[in-house]
Amino acid sequence: MHVITLGEILRDADVAHAISSVVHDHRLSQEQTEQALIELHVPRAANVARISLSLGL
Repeated sequence: MHVITLGEILRDADVAHAISSVVHDHRLSQEQTEQALIELHVPRAANVARISLSLGL
């Protein structure tokens, strides 16, 4: 169970890192980022959006 959760967290962080420059360059809000990820069928979009904005790159 813990290994699965850790895997999900790491996957979310990887996705957030990959999109952080786009989020930053376009000054997307958490809501805009989450909506875009939902439209792209990214699982756990809300979590990825929160991580993306907290990276602050």
